[in-house]
Amino acid sequence: MTFVDAIKSGFKNFVNFKGKASRREFWYWVLFTFLLAIVLGTIEGVIWPSPAPSGDPLTDIQSLSSDVTPLTSLSSLILLLPNLSMLARRLHDAGFSAKWLLIQIVPLAYAIFATIGAVVLINDYPAGIEFSSELLMSLIFLILPIFALIAVAFVILLVMSLKKSKSFYDGNKYVEPEPLDSLDEGTTA
Repeated sequence: MTFVDAIKSGFKNFVNFKGKASRREFWYWVLFTFLLAIVLGTIEGVIWPSPAPSGDPLTDIQSLSSDVTPLTSLSSLILLLPNLSMLARRLHDAGFSAKWLLIQIVPLAYAIFATIGAVVLINDYPAGIEFSSELLMSLIFLILPIFALIAVAFVILLVMSLKKSKSFYDGNKYVEPEPLDSLDEGTTA
């Protein structure tokens, strides 16, 4: 499979969560999405340049989080289903269930829990008083596990996607058996 064929397959099968995707097809698709993100990020950087650092870390973080990124946001939204379906088909090819995609829900669920906890902590803090180091440490330890959970889910799916392809005859129940026509040609009826 060529790079262009992998891109065509990714868009053609964007809602196909059954079947299989070879390692080459999957990694060409990943390369395509990576290159697309670089190109769109460069275009956005030219059209909407980031402001110069002010020297205040809080202001700089706020300006980075409020940067306009409509092109990368739109491409991420458009490529969400093709990315998930390609990964599901790659997992099938390696002999794993596509239900492993649900592992990505764990960081999301904890992020919702952490956001609610952070809002409660901040709202319970007396108004007009500067945040204490205890509150900041509480917020950090509440939010930090989100990144650890994301990393764990990423590593698990990465390891699974790196596995070799397994055929039906190797015990892979997620792919169809390949026809054995070539074996029948040597026999006579």
